[in-house]
Amino acid sequence: MSRAQRIVVASVLLVIAAFGLLVVATQITTTYYLPPADDDSFAIERVVAFEPGVVGTVIGAVAVLALLTHLVVVIRRAAPRIQWVVAVVLVVATVVAAVVVSFADRPTG
Repeated sequence: MSRAQRIVVASVLLVIAAFGLLVVATQITTTYYLPPADDDSFAIERVVAFEPGVVGTVIGAVAVLALLTHLVVVIRRAAPRIQWVVAVVLVVATVVAAVVVSFADRPTG
């Protein structure tokens, strides 16, 4: 694979992981409403941290940082094959984390 192709592939992997991080990071908070106590009051809005969203964000952030480092290595020289395997595994982990967090049940109160 030529140097330009390696840089493009590493960049695409980084963009996919960054998109997965963006998807997970937008799900850190969740909002729910408690019913009013009586007829004269209003519903109470609660905003809480969604723990799977926090864990997924950490996984995504670590993966993005590692893939950014991988891109720098690829720009400077040819990376070993095992490094490419690790990069693909990181991208898969980020996408899986985004899907799992997206389908996780939210707290209702």
